Amino acid sequence: MRLAVNPNRMELLRLRKRLVLAERGHKLLKDKLEEIMRRFLHLMRRLYSLWEEVDTKMKKAFLSFALARAHNSHEELEKLIPEGKLFLSAEKESILNLSIPRFEIKESEISDYDLLNTESELDIGLKITQELLRDMMEMARLWKAVELLSREIEVTRRRVNALEHIIIPNIKETIHYIASRLEEMERSFQVQLMRVKEIVRKH
Repeated sequence: MRLAVNPNRMELLRLRKRLVLAERGHKLLKDKLEEIMRRFLHLMRRLYSLWEEVDTKMKKAFLSFALARAHNSHEELEKLIPEGKLFLSAEKESILNLSIPRFEIKESEISDYDLLNTESELDIGLKITQELLRDMMEMARLWKAVELLSREIEVTRRRVNALEHIIIPNIKETIHYIASRLEEMERSFQVQLMRVKEIVRKH
């Protein structure tokens, strides 16, 4: 669709500059989109791999706790499983100007835990649970990163499509229209000039 502008040389120069900027912007956005897609797929592969690991560990932990439950009552297990403290640090990392939250376990304290008087299954279950906590925090980070990147992909793709299919074609069509109109006006002016010369020559 042609833009609503006056067909003059100033407008033609302005539109040619605008076209150069639009094409440069289109290329930069396409490069950005490709990089976001590359990062997105890389994070998705890591997330899927970690998801499988967490699933396997969870099954092992549930099995260990089920075996420990078979040898101890619920009340006994509550006494055996120690309470502890967990200290987390919240930081932010940047992926293509997107701020991704990252939580890390800075320190963990486990209360007195009697390894001699507990079942080995319970020890295994608790060890796996500690690993799971780290894995699940990493999963949460990856999930948030993937979510933010998917939104950025959608926004960037919309901008690329708008430039490629609407803005750039409209500018090109308007440039062609103005150039044609200026050529037509120039031809008309040349014809009028020749007529004036002919009239002057006759007199």
